[in-house]
This record gives sequence, structure tokens and C-alpha cells, in this order.
Amino acid sequence: MNPLRTLLALSILMFGITASAVTVEKLTIDGKAVTVKVPDKAAPGKPWLWVGEFGGHLKSLEDGLVEKGWHVVYVGVSNQFGSARSMDTWNKVYAELHDKRGFSAKPALLGISRGGLYVNAWTRLHPDRVSVLYLDNGVCDIRSWPGGVALTHQSKGSANDWKLYKTEFGYASDDEAKAKSLQAAEGLLPAIKAGVFLISCHGTADKTVPFEDNAALVAKLWHDNGGRVKLFPKEGGDHHPHGLPDPKPLIEVLTAETK
Repeated sequence: MNPLRTLLALSILMFGITASAVTVEKLTIDGKAVTVKVPDKAAPGKPWLWVGEFGGHLKSLEDGLVEKGWHVVYVGVSNQFGSARSMDTWNKVYAELHDKRGFSAKPALLGISRGGLYVNAWTRLHPDRVSVLYLDNGVCDIRSWPGGVALTHQSKGSANDWKLYKTEFGYASDDEAKAKSLQAAEGLLPAIKAGVFLISCHGTADKTVPFEDNAALVAKLWHDNGGRVKLFPKEGGDHHPHGLPDPKPLIEVLTAETK
């Protein structure tokens, strides 16, 4: 065997080194850690994917976009559930990346599971600052998860996350939280009018974040109001795994719809 190849193989085995490693820039904005995957050469217009939660979880999708000249961004505001406080941080991140660095004015947003709360919140606030809203088994109605409220389907819920949510939003009781929480499609009509493209990739048998009480209602709003939407149902699939085994179809839609 070629000695150079042997050395490379050993390096990969011992240190996880790969020839196509993605460059990651680490920033601190508003006191929060921000990671930016940086392409070798940015595509025209500097398109970017903004991950609402679980940055790096869909690694093959993220890295496939980086290969096409995209930046991929994640800011750590976990346990804020798309609150005004989290959106204030997002505004600061947007100002740094768009206003100062020239990233596209309309990023594509990826909401994995609870990350759906962040990307939906941003879309409600700034429908003119979104190209694609991509929900991946995304939480859209917090009463469903973590609230565990049986809407049309019963989710598993999460008592601890529901407690954190009530604290973050200042709700004194379960009843107040249930009454005041935004419903799945509430406030998203302006995004359709702004031309935001919707993607839903979801397991049809999700027991944690039931599709019927979450992204399905958002997709219905898009369909009923002439919005552009693409669904990627995974028949019989549960909450995990996220994404698609081959991310190419998702990458194709994202790159086609993000200007």
C-alpha cells in the first residue's frame, strides 16, 4: 500500500481527519455562542441556512449545502422556545451576518423538532427575511409538545420542558399557558404573501410531535392560501431519524428556492 495513503488512513482512524473537513467559524453575539460553517467560495448572493435548534444534527444536509457555497448558521439559545428574548438575539445575529457581512437578506430556516418554535417565531416577526421555512418533524404548537395536550393526537410531551417554557414566557399556570400560547399556523399568513416557500419533512407516525397537530396545520395554511409548499412524508416514520437518508432532494429544493 502507498505509504502516504497508509498515513492518511491512520490519521482518519485516529483523529477523525477528513480531506473535505468543513471550516467552522465561532462567534459570540449577545453573549451566545454562534457557529458558522463557511464554504471555500460563497455562492452568488451568499445564501445561508439558519438552524433553529440542533445545529449539526443534519450534517450531510448542512455539509452538502456548504459544498454548494452556502453558509450554515446556528446560535445557541436553547430552552427559550422562540421567545422574545431569543428573537432579540436572532436580530443581533442577523444584523451581524446580513448587515455587516453581506449574507443574503432571506436565509432559509431549518426547524428540527423544537427548533420549529424558533424558525416559526422569526417568520412571524420577519416574513420578508425568509426564503424557505423548512420544518423537520417541527414543533409548531407548543401545547402539543412539550405541553402534552391531546389536540387531535396525543404527544408524549415533556413536563420539564413545559415548566421551562412557562418560566420563559412568564405564565403562572398551565391554564394560562394553554390559553395564551400561539397555535400552529397563527400569524404566518404574511409569510405566504411574502412568497416564503414551505418544506415539511416528517414521519407520518410521529408520537412525540404529531404531524397532524403541528406542521400539517402550517401546510394547510399554505395550501389554502396559494402558498408554495413541498412535503416529504416518511410513511410510518416516528420522530427520529430526522431528515432523509439521502439529503439530495432537500438540497435541490433549498437551492432552487433560495435566492
